[in-house]
Formats: sequence, structure tokens, C-alpha cells
Amino acid sequence: MKKILYIFALCMFGSLQGQNYEYDQPFDLENYNFVLGTNSFTNTYQLTKDTKLIEQAKQARSLGSNIFKTSISKNKLKEYGLKVSDADNIMDVINLIPDYGKVFQMDFKYYFFWMHTATGIKWRKGINKKQEKTLYNEMFDFTTHLLKKYNNTGKTFFIGNWEGDWLLHGGYNRKYTPTKTEVKNMTKWLKIRQCAIADAKNKFKSKNVNVYYYVEVNLAIKGMEGGTCITKDILPNLDVDFVSYSSYESSKKKDYQTNKEALTKVLDYIESQLKPKKGLPFKRRVFIGEYGGQAFDKKPRTHLRQFDNTKHIMQISLEEDLPFALHWQMYNNEYTKDGKSKNMSLINEQGKKRPLYFLHQNYYKQVNQYLKNYKQENNVYPSQEDFKVEALKVLEKVYNEIRLEVLTSLNLKK
Repeated sequence: MKKILYIFALCMFGSLQGQNYEYDQPFDLENYNFVLGTNSFTNTYQLTKDTKLIEQAKQARSLGSNIFKTSISKNKLKEYGLKVSDADNIMDVINLIPDYGKVFQMDFKYYFFWMHTATGIKWRKGINKKQEKTLYNEMFDFTTHLLKKYNNTGKTFFIGNWEGDWLLHGGYNRKYTPTKTEVKNMTKWLKIRQCAIADAKNKFKSKNVNVYYYVEVNLAIKGMEGGTCITKDILPNLDVDFVSYSSYESSKKKDYQTNKEALTKVLDYIESQLKPKKGLPFKRRVFIGEYGGQAFDKKPRTHLRQFDNTKHIMQISLEEDLPFALHWQMYNNEYTKDGKSKNMSLINEQGKKRPLYFLHQNYYKQVNQYLKNYKQENNVYPSQEDFKVEALKVLEKVYNEIRLEVLTSLNLKK
């Protein structure tokens, strides 16, 4: 991010931090997968006196979500007055930042982590035997920690990476063709991580807690067109549990039908590249790790388009039996060159909850009540298929209710 944007954000951060902001009152959640969630990465602005990580977790829980997605990185140490050099591996980061443990103790059912390495090893330069052991031990130890510490809690942890194709490409140039060496090195890095997780699970026989490994891709269409990318050139050689699709290339179309055609085509392609794997808890192994769009205050229709597009992706995700679809994100992190917010958020810089916030929250409240009532009447939760039917009805209902408010607030006609 350019320096001017950083300064702008810092000024806003300083004006908001510590104000008398109140979280919404959390409500008890049923033990079920609601499918739809949000990303909750710490950002420049804050609304409370809590630490950034705790604030994001409380916001997600107050929203009504049982999903929390964040990053585990040694760079987080700087937020706590520590040095990056204080950590040699991920467990050092966990031990140095007690807030991670506090978040893991909260009653989220699903946790997603962007987690690369705190060892300082750069896979792009190649991985020798010593480095391979170091990377393996780092992931093995962290997985073992999760399995032991949260044994019999009902929690599920997903360990993965940020948009992997940008990592493979070494930047944001989608026209770049990664070399065979780069593909080979990344493949080795990803295999080490998966192997360590699998070995830890085999060694420590836990119950009612799960850890899974996922690879996130973001240039799948490039593979469909014959270009070099993770989906085409690396996934077929891995034994991953799941794949996260950062879906911006195919989820920002003009309408529902165009989005559905584009998304289903790409999701099916990604899944076709995976090796078969038994014993996984969901119908499908590909989920949407990121989707969302920008909205500009001087262009009211962009807010409506953003709202409509979000609902379309939520709907498609439910219809296509995706295990998860995670919206980007709780707080905005993108600005124009002159410092104007792109409003990629559920809660904006002034602490205002946007229509997207209530779209998610009202969905959670109503599907949660449905699940509660169903279990009281039947002593079991509904099947995934029955839940999907009800969830789609709920989504349509809350969307139509809130959309009218959006139109009114923007002085727009239908």
C-alpha cells in the first residue's frame, strides 16, 4: 500500500481507537455448519480498546458467525511490541502472542489460518534436507498442539496459505510464466506441510477435533487456458485435503446467472485436478476463500451492485454444496490513491455496520433458530440437503428485506 494511504489510515485509526464502541450481543449458536462466513484479518483501523486480533474475533462472534479466519505470522509480533526475530517458528509466535490462545478458546466451530512459516526459509530458493526437516517440524508441532490442546472440543482447524498463485508468480503479474524450478520448489514446500499435518494426526489419536490442510489458488482460469498455475501444474501432484479458491477472477460478473456459470465451471475444474481422498467431512473439497467487491460513496449504484453480488455468491455457494464461502472482509483494507475507502467491509472506518453486515447477521440468526427448533422437535439436526433448502429460503428473505432499505438509503429505484 502506498505511503499516502498508510498515513491516511493511521490518522483514521488514531481518531477511532478507544471510542465507546459496543459490540453486538452474541447469541448462542447451534453446532452446525452455516457455510457462509467472512474474513477477519487485522487492519489499520480499530474501534475498541481491545487488541486488533481480539477485536476481529469479537466482531465475527457478535455477527453471529461460527467461523473465524485470520493469519498466523511472525509479523504479528510487531503489533505486540515484539520483534520479528523473537520467533523461530510458528509455535514461538503462538506462545509469544497469548491472544491466539484466547481466540482459540472462543466458541467458534471452524478456524481458518493463512500460515506460511516463521523459520525464515524461502521455498523459492529451494529446500535442502535440513530446511525440509525444519519446515516439517514446525507444521508437525503446531498441528500436534492443536490436536492436544483442543481435543474433544468439537473444533475444526484449516491450515493453508494466502493466494498461492501470487506466491508462485512472485508478484501480481498473471501473464508471467513460472519456471519449472519454481513449480518444483513450491510443490515440495506444499508436500512437506501436508505430510507433517497427516503424520501428526496419525501419531496423536485425538477425538472430536480436526485439523485439515488446504491450498489456496487464485488463477485457476489461467490453468483452464493452458497456462502455468497451481491448479494445473501442482494440485495433481499433492494430497491436500481441501482447496480454497480466491474467486475474484470469476465471481464479479454482472448478474447471478453469469456468476453461476463462471464459478461452477472453475470450481468443477479445480476439483477435477485433485487426487481422490476418503474420510473428509464435506460433500465437496473446494470452497470459496475470498469473494467480494468494491463500492464508492460517490457512485451509489456501486453499493447496490456490491450488495447484490454478495447475495448471488452466497446463494451459488449454498446451491453448489460448497463447504464454505468467506466474504472479504470484516474491515476494509483497500483505498483509492487519494485515500478514499473502497468499502470492502461489513463495518466501515467510522464503525458503521453496512448492509452486508446485516445480510450476514440476519441470515445467521434465522438459520440458527431453524436449527434450534428442528433439533428440539426431532432430537437431531437436519440433513445437509434439508438445511440447504431452508438456508436458501432464509437468504432470499433477508436479502429482499435489506435490499429495500439499501435502495431507500441510496435514493435509488428498483
